[in-house]
Amino acid sequence: MIDVKSRSIFTKSGVISAAAFILVMAAFMVPVSAHGVHVTTSETNIVIADNSTGKLARSVVDEMGVDVTVYKFASADDVQHELEHALEDPNKKVLAVAYTDTVQNFIDQHPEVSSRIVVANANKNSIQQGLTKLNIAGATSTGFITPLLSGLLIGLVFGLGVGAVWMKRRL
Repeated sequence: MIDVKSRSIFTKSGVISAAAFILVMAAFMVPVSAHGVHVTTSETNIVIADNSTGKLARSVVDEMGVDVTVYKFASADDVQHELEHALEDPNKKVLAVAYTDTVQNFIDQHPEVSSRIVVANANKNSIQQGLTKLNIAGATSTGFITPLLSGLLIGLVFGLGVGAVWMKRRL
């Protein structure tokens, strides 16, 4: 017959192990801000849009080739919450093409962010002017000549080095 030893999990070492496990799990939990989850965590340039202005804003941003993310917000409360996060981040730039009354009221209450938050009408020219005013127009566009010249310079330096080593070995 096989002798099976029964162990209870309620022994002193079992309780200590369970308590240690619970403490470790609690230590690894990430706290969530009490006033809600931040939508645009790492984005520095955003456009506030809604369902009717989102496609237009996205097409203008794509046409200009700038590094801007267009977010469609569902309510003025969500926009207010996002703008409060812009107060804490001095690098965040916001262009609002929707919920303009909410954004303008926020700018009136916090004039220190007026250079980083711009209100624009929901048309192509106004969005382009707003992006230019925020100094993010053409931020990712480097053109064709810069990468070409960089590649040629790197190739020339590498080629001269390899050629010198190769010629030295042949002599």
